[in-house]
Amino acid sequence: MDIIESFTQALQGDLGQEISKNTIDRPYTYEDFKKWENYFKEKGLYKEIAEKKITEQNIPALCEFIYTLSQYFPSLSYYFLSKILFGILALKFSATKEQKEKYLDKLVEEDLFATFASKELEAGFELRKMQTVAREMENGWVISGGKEGVACTQESDLFLLLAKIALPSQEKNQFGLFLLEKNTPGITVHYSENKKSASSLRTATLSINELAVGEEQFLGSLQNNHEVFNQVLDLWNLLVAAQLLGITRSVFDQGLNHALEINRFGQRFMDAPYIQQQFAQYKIELEVTEQYFSAINLQTQPSTIQVTQLKYKVMEVSHEIIDGVLGIFGSATLAPDHVLRNFKSISESVKNIGETPDFHLKKISKQWKKLKN
Repeated sequence: MDIIESFTQALQGDLGQEISKNTIDRPYTYEDFKKWENYFKEKGLYKEIAEKKITEQNIPALCEFIYTLSQYFPSLSYYFLSKILFGILALKFSATKEQKEKYLDKLVEEDLFATFASKELEAGFELRKMQTVAREMENGWVISGGKEGVACTQESDLFLLLAKIALPSQEKNQFGLFLLEKNTPGITVHYSENKKSASSLRTATLSINELAVGEEQFLGSLQNNHEVFNQVLDLWNLLVAAQLLGITRSVFDQGLNHALEINRFGQRFMDAPYIQQQFAQYKIELEVTEQYFSAINLQTQPSTIQVTQLKYKVMEVSHEIIDGVLGIFGSATLAPDHVLRNFKSISESVKNIGETPDFHLKKISKQWKKLKN
């Protein structure tokens, strides 16, 4: 993973400054998004991940890369997160030779993009409540159900979809992962109206009605345990926490510079004592959370409880600091205002993609439930 570490170091220097010209100094466009997506692809980011062995020691480097990139281009950082985790790594570890030949090279060398379709309206991420069902037939599978909060649907070509496998009632639940191409008849995409169409994080709901797919679309079964799914979800939450923390760091730094440099009614924003105290409070909250993130990120195999607690803490701190910084400046038409509001919009999208705060708390509190005899 040396190339990821080198990218992180470059982002902390001249490369980050170059990207900021397209994303912070002015409102960014879709052309900026494609420019930098192609830059990292051509420099070998995807190829490195596809070819090198992924170990527990590599995960912190990937999290640090996402954290750093999200300070400059948060929507691009989630694009990488999704394509790497739900595209390249999912195929690398779980796909058959035929599936890899069909999709992996296109994910690495071309513009094929994959995203995750797991969350449901009633079930959230709770597998036992999942309503999307796959029935095995003679020559394949028939899938029916629906998914919500599917991110990056506008850019995606491939959905990594989780479904409950229909079994006789006396058997334990099993779940399967399916590779579904977006334009397959039987999949209907309903875009969220409250998301800006220009946002690469635009979410959507999927309706799946008697979708017939071949055996070649079945990525693998989770069998009777949820270990594989929980590992994917833990890594996803860790990476999303890294992204939210990077967004929050960027908003804080830009807001602080703003308050130090901009005058209002003859004095700087920072000359007001209550604003000084607010930024002092945000600085403490942010730095403590960053230390917490580093401690969990550097652990070997952090537990689901630890990752969930981290994600919940980052969500709370992100909400407090981003809303607070924007509240300080109000509706003033200030030069980087588009940046702060854009980062807020993307942070809200990221939080809506994953588990809700209540669901996080339920997962954390399970450790204290009384065990049944």
